[in-house]
Amino acid sequence: MAHRYSTITIRKTKEKKRVKISSALKPQITKKIIKKWQSLLDLATEILNIPSGLIMKLNKDTIEVFLKSSAHENPYKIGEEAKLIYGLYCETVIGTQKKLIVPNAVTDPVWNANNPDIDLNMISYIGFPINWPDKEVFGTVCLLDNKEHQYSKICEELLFNIKEHIETDLKVLFSGNELKKKYNELEQANRIKSKFLSLISHDVRGSIAILDEFLKLILPKIETYTTSELFDILNALSNNTSAICLTLENLLSWSKNDLLQLKANKTNFNLVATINKVLKFFTQIIEFKKLKVITDFYSEEIIIHADENMMETSLRNILSNAVKYTFANGKIFIRTLRKGNKTIIEIEDTGVGMNKQALHNLFSYNQFHKSDGTIGEKSEGIGLMLCKEFLDKNNAKIQVESKINTGTVFRITI
Repeated sequence: MAHRYSTITIRKTKEKKRVKISSALKPQITKKIIKKWQSLLDLATEILNIPSGLIMKLNKDTIEVFLKSSAHENPYKIGEEAKLIYGLYCETVIGTQKKLIVPNAVTDPVWNANNPDIDLNMISYIGFPINWPDKEVFGTVCLLDNKEHQYSKICEELLFNIKEHIETDLKVLFSGNELKKKYNELEQANRIKSKFLSLISHDVRGSIAILDEFLKLILPKIETYTTSELFDILNALSNNTSAICLTLENLLSWSKNDLLQLKANKTNFNLVATINKVLKFFTQIIEFKKLKVITDFYSEEIIIHADENMMETSLRNILSNAVKYTFANGKIFIRTLRKGNKTIIEIEDTGVGMNKQALHNLFSYNQFHKSDGTIGEKSEGIGLMLCKEFLDKNNAKIQVESKINTGTVFRITI
């Protein structure tokens, strides 16, 4: 998430300070809370007989009146904004993160010039900073008077209590928002885990059961098959077991990553050796589909700094897709390119390709976008989700281009 910042001026020292302000992900202030804050402002100004109480909100380039007390004498308007070019009272409060008391701005050499509040006949000020619990700045709460005002300890305590009430409300809003996010994340995780259990109990167990039954059928009459028939049978069995193994490896890798929040253990290793290792995993199915794999490495030793196991898993899943969705007698290209201090890995196939919707859903678990391979190879829709997670942990970027009935290119930059 990109943070938002504002630059304010502390008038006395003329210091420019960059502060973090409310991000777009912050929750909205509810009507119930606004009503409560309004009551607090009105009560404070009534007790102290002061015309103006304000809650100010800091934006990127301005500070605005978020709420104001209801007194008729209050010259400020809700939504009114002032540009951050004056070094306003509230800027100093935000920059120092301390209270500010100005008994009489007219006689104060720091505040008597270029002060728009004096133009409104607001010549005294007391204010406190207001922050979200993660220290992002919301703004200030302040009182302004049209006469000199020394602001007693009781006044300070009253305004400080209002500040604490406001920050408590912000904390409750923030916590509720965080809980909602966590709840949604847990719901998604539970849906995925439920699907994993379903895959293990149905697809994996079912596939193994079919293999078991198939072997029981052919073993009693093994001698009746020709060498060519046995070769085809064994190839089919090999493809099935490879698919089961890949599904199980993905399930176990994702489960470890998700449950233990697995971190990347980065080391230096030879990318070419890892790619060749991954290729061996698909030797039988490549031969069975009569695919031609063309490699083009800019060097036989390309040293990268990453988690080797995560990179191997990612490459295996991408290559699995290339093999799965390329027609018999098709081609797969594996290239490496050098761009500055980055290595680019391209895996291109001449397969079935994908439409825009499939591309959009490619790295998220979605039961509706998984599809079988060109000879019925099964897809469970989790391999690329795992791949994206692992590449993110290694600060690697992945891009995909695809065209129906032409093929797909996966491009990893690390």
